[in-house]
Amino acid sequence: MVMDQVEEVMKMLDSMSEKGISRLKVEVSKEVEAGGVEKTYHHGRCDVGSPFATGKLFDLEDE
Repeated sequence: MVMDQVEEVMKMLDSMSEKGISRLKVEVSKEVEAGGVEKTYHHGRCDVGSPFATGKLFDLEDE
């Protein structure tokens, strides 16, 4: 039974990868029907506003 569950997760990950989804968070929930999937939209990347995203690196040496 556990192997079947692992295979289902692998199929889900393969499917998302084929669709070009670059980041995902997988959570197990008893609120979602068995075998069901719930997607939510994330408004951006975690580095938005970071020194790397803004180009204002704190350790960048002056030229």
